Amino acid sequence: MAMTNNAVLLYSECRERSEMGILRGLGICWILLAAGIGLAAQTHSACAGPRQLTANLRAHSTAENAIQLGNWFAGQKQFDCATDTFRDALKTNPDSAQLNYLEALALVESGHSGSAIPLLENSIRLEPGVDTPRLLLATLYAHDGQSSLADEQWKQALIIDPKSEIALEDYSNALLVRKDYAGVIGVLQNAPRTEVLAIRLAQALTALNYLDGANAVLLEAMKLSPDSLPLANAESVVLIKQRSYPEAVKLWEYMTAHHPGDRGAELPYLRVLVLTEHNDLARPLGLKLLAQTPHDPEVLYLNGVVDHAVGDYAASKAHLEEAVAQVPDFYYSRYHLGVVLVSLHEWKEARENLEKAIALGDTEPKAHYELAMALRGLGESEQASKELKEFQDLKKDESDALEAASRAAQADGELTAGKVQEAIAHYREACDAEPGKASYKFRLSLALHKAGDLEGERAQLEQTVKLDPDLAAAQRELGYLLARAGDADGAVEHFKMAVNAAPGWVDAWINLAAELAVEAHFSEAREAVAKALTLDPGNAQAHKLSDRLAQDPAAQQAQP
Repeated sequence: MAMTNNAVLLYSECRERSEMGILRGLGICWILLAAGIGLAAQTHSACAGPRQLTANLRAHSTAENAIQLGNWFAGQKQFDCATDTFRDALKTNPDSAQLNYLEALALVESGHSGSAIPLLENSIRLEPGVDTPRLLLATLYAHDGQSSLADEQWKQALIIDPKSEIALEDYSNALLVRKDYAGVIGVLQNAPRTEVLAIRLAQALTALNYLDGANAVLLEAMKLSPDSLPLANAESVVLIKQRSYPEAVKLWEYMTAHHPGDRGAELPYLRVLVLTEHNDLARPLGLKLLAQTPHDPEVLYLNGVVDHAVGDYAASKAHLEEAVAQVPDFYYSRYHLGVVLVSLHEWKEARENLEKAIALGDTEPKAHYELAMALRGLGESEQASKELKEFQDLKKDESDALEAASRAAQADGELTAGKVQEAIAHYREACDAEPGKASYKFRLSLALHKAGDLEGERAQLEQTVKLDPDLAAAQRELGYLLARAGDADGAVEHFKMAVNAAPGWVDAWINLAAELAVEAHFSEAREAVAKALTLDPGNAQAHKLSDRLAQDPAAQQAQP
């Protein structure tokens, strides 16, 4: 029997959000399943269901009747009784995909998820075109740390229903946890721009420094949900990384206007106002939030920063000391408290907090400058000089990084405008200013490619992958150059590194498959092209290569 009855339809519709549970909202689902039967809850002894359902099953031991009774037990949270009902029914209906699935579901709810896996595998074998068992099985595999098996089930579920939000959310979350950002992009680039999926895609793009792409995704989603606070938070992160501070302020002005009195809008707005030093607006908002939550460590910290900026050192000290007492390892609070204490000439306490801030991870040059001031106040001139030297060195590095970023941005514009030689010159300046930045060398290689300087391009690509072996785009381009030069072994090596760094990159899998075929590694080539088709079933280039591998006599002879 196809898994399409009312119970399964209800289950596929219902789920709650939960960050840690193996399954999401199954208790609610079972209640809905029981409601779908049309029976009110009754008081019964253990495994004694409603008389009507029990009589129906005794008279006619069908899968449908067992499902009705089992779902009722599950709706009453009697999962062991539900399990026994489904299990007994399977003895006479072993080929029921739905009974296998529902017993698995009951086992999971009763804490026996390991026993559920074979039942789900049976359900999938019996009805491979149903996605619900695959989604549950993927979740169980992922919980057990079997990520490759989980991934395969999510992929198959997405082949059945490419727009399945459950599959897209769960699969992308698993990839995001593993920091497979390219994989997330591959899964979500054509997905619906729901709140959750847009934020996930933007997170992956931001992690790979594709800020313009992340911004475009979030703006597209915000057109559909203009008042969404989660989307606004994600967009704010991107804007701040882009240093688009006025736009971030405008965003939260809009959000607070449309969510009056909502802390979820007002606290992010306060953060942005403090960051952008809009102290005239930040102070009244900060005091309002402080009155509502007088012991919130973040609100205390933000008020302390504003207090110091407007010259109220006593209030700043009090707020920051309480913030540090509550969260001792937050180095921003430590740093700002140290700065206030320097202003108050409380040198010893200033030194303690500034040293702690640096030890906790504060990399800002000014932390060393303020520490030097505290040390000088304590009469430790030699140590103060060392901190000043550290401050100067870090400031130079910071200045070099800003100069490099400016030159690279200028080069980006020139390359877009077709001014290739000017772009090359400015990319070289960026590389000279920050020689350890792999992305600048990669962008220089792209400009050299446009100029036809393949030798120079290869040199820059080799330096790029040496600095950052996980930069998939550089690995792929280097593989492509080596393939053109006839170095098939080298090309395969770099294409493999590209797909290892970005498992969801379809073009890289196709490149790898083609080069493996050149090397007569036909079995591996078929695996690579199959991977590409799994990721993008409609990819014409992958289909063409797959057909060639299937028709090539040499490839056929090499089949195991």
